[in-house]
Amino acid sequence: MDTTGRPLVYIGSYTADTDGRGAGITVCAYDPETGELTPLGEPVATPSPSFLAVHPDGHTLYAVNELEPHGTLSSFAIAIDGSLTPLGTVPTGGSAPCHLAVDPTGQYVLTANYGDGRVSVHAIGGHGAAEPADVVISLAGHGPDTERQTGAHAHQVVFDADLLLVCDLGSDRVWRFRFAHGAATPDTPWAVTPGTGPRHLALAGPGRAWVVGELDPAVHPLPTGTPAAVEAADTSVRNYPSAIVASPDGRFVYVANRGPDTVTVLDVEGDTIRSIGESPVGAAWPRDAALVGEFLYIAAQDGDAVTALRRDPVTGLLGEPAVVLKTGSPTCITIGPRRG
Repeated sequence: MDTTGRPLVYIGSYTADTDGRGAGITVCAYDPETGELTPLGEPVATPSPSFLAVHPDGHTLYAVNELEPHGTLSSFAIAIDGSLTPLGTVPTGGSAPCHLAVDPTGQYVLTANYGDGRVSVHAIGGHGAAEPADVVISLAGHGPDTERQTGAHAHQVVFDADLLLVCDLGSDRVWRFRFAHGAATPDTPWAVTPGTGPRHLALAGPGRAWVVGELDPAVHPLPTGTPAAVEAADTSVRNYPSAIVASPDGRFVYVANRGPDTVTVLDVEGDTIRSIGESPVGAAWPRDAALVGEFLYIAAQDGDAVTALRRDPVTGLLGEPAVVLKTGSPTCITIGPRRG
């Protein structure tokens, strides 16, 4: 299969370090006709790389190692063929880092530490490797859920130009910071309904976003708007939404549902969002999702599989799922640079 000019796909996973069955980071080529993912060599070993991010220049991949009580951040050089070479691993200064993002200038990588609610700022060195955190932002607050919201739990970091957004599952806030030269200056946070447990968000345009709750299944328009419930047809199991993805044209939003093991399709009209369909993902516990070409890919953590659902760009609806990669405990799907 000629993969010249096509982006690579990187799959992160939980390893035995956190009771997972994965082997590290799997580098895959993808077939735009069938959606099939083909591993390019053996997985790159690193402990529980639960989330991945690619530098804007396409030369470096970063992975959070979701370890407790001391999380780490690993850097890898990306070769012309997409293969990875370790550049080093540094502490995040927090516990159980579960997400990361590179700032738009390409000078810093930030990590969200779920365990203790810290956001760590790592400078990027001359060879692309992340350095130990020199700034750590400590979030504070709690929510009404006495099991999951006793303190801050940073779950995602996203950049909207020079604005840093942090989903905090513990405090029912999306924290906002003006970010420049490695310094984060607090801005007015966005609040959601108590007990929502903000997990991930998808940008909806400058200064706007859709955020999905893990504890209360709903998508909230931010900074204002009416939430849309994410209701699964199977009510016999509790729904724990995970990933949220917006289509490139902004007309549709997709939410992965752990428990029912489905994807909810939502239609967007301005600041209004409504459910228009639900599709099975074909494997258990969909933890992450990503749009690549015509396909919505799902990392099914407990199903040890990545599945693909063909997307109709006009209606937004999804086709039948197909397993396109068997791999242990997949947790993240990240699009890499194009080959050749």
